Amino acid sequence: MIKEETSMRTLMDRLSHLSFAQACKLLGPRGKSLIMEGGRFDINLADQVRLDKNRFRLTLGDVRVDISLNSDKKRLHLRCSACSGACEHQGAALSLILEEKLALGLSAPPPRRKLMESLSEEDLVRQAVAEREQRAVEEKMRLKSMRY
Repeated sequence: MIKEETSMRTLMDRLSHLSFAQACKLLGPRGKSLIMEGGRFDINLADQVRLDKNRFRLTLGDVRVDISLNSDKKRLHLRCSACSGACEHQGAALSLILEEKLALGLSAPPPRRKLMESLSEEDLVRQAVAEREQRAVEEKMRLKSMRY
């Protein structure tokens, strides 16, 4: 289980900020391989997934995986109806959450951009400069010294 910042109090918040590294930690030492194995399941979101403010549930045939917040609202709790410990069913649930945040309503769609063909040359330059300014804010610059 992973501690979360005190500002994130709901299951939806917690799942929307879940990273691959955190998901691996939730499953323990075999986390990465369990998520990869779980990613092989063919899952229909409408039929097999339920998500509300208190619980995420994935149904894989007779197996149910539930993800909820512990009572302290700081840690995710995973439970599989068929397995006693970390398993590929839980890996499937976490894989699905990581891959389908938009479809699950855990993230917003990217902003719509105008088609490049419809922009004037001046607008193209303005858009390129704006994108570069945004990258400059978000990305760290790395300097490497050149040795002869």
